Amino acid sequence: MALYGAPVWYGALSGDNALQLRRAQRVLAVRVIRGYRTVSAEAALALAGSMPWDLDALVLAAVYKWRGDQRSLRQRPAPREVEAERLRLEEDAVTRWRERLVDSTAGHRTTGAIAPTLTEWVRRQHGRLTFRAPQVLSDHGCFGAYLAMIGREPTAECHHCHEHGATHPRLMLYMGGGAQCPGLSGRW
Repeated sequence: MALYGAPVWYGALSGDNALQLRRAQRVLAVRVIRGYRTVSAEAALALAGSMPWDLDALVLAAVYKWRGDQRSLRQRPAPREVEAERLRLEEDAVTRWRERLVDSTAGHRTTGAIAPTLTEWVRRQHGRLTFRAPQVLSDHGCFGAYLAMIGREPTAECHHCHEHGATHPRLMLYMGGGAQCPGLSGRW
């Protein structure tokens, strides 16, 4: 629904309108990843694998323009040609998205982890995010430090291994196959 008529309105997209799009998409992305409401838009969209709608609108507008240009030259592109052009434009949009993630100031741990493999992350056909994975990747959640910081837990103790100060870099080692937290094995 948000992208309905995108080829028409994309040229008039202003900063305020783009911000409204981003806010609406962020709410959906946070729900998709089952994250806390404090997760940044950049991190939530990256974890959800959902390209920002302004970039999706750019792709739709560019395909529409390309097809119009082809018709003005009295050419009728075959569906496979249109699809090839759309895929090329999507790759350009993913590159722009990756640049945004690298330059992002909010959610930089998450976006920094996903940006190098963004194309593979977005195009993956298997796997899903468990409840815990987005919390670890966004430095929030059930591992004590964040919950203690917001006053939901009395200490920053890990719920699984009962060590204090279980923070993002340490837990990333567990996910990456490093040292194992006894309470986390098989839960990712």
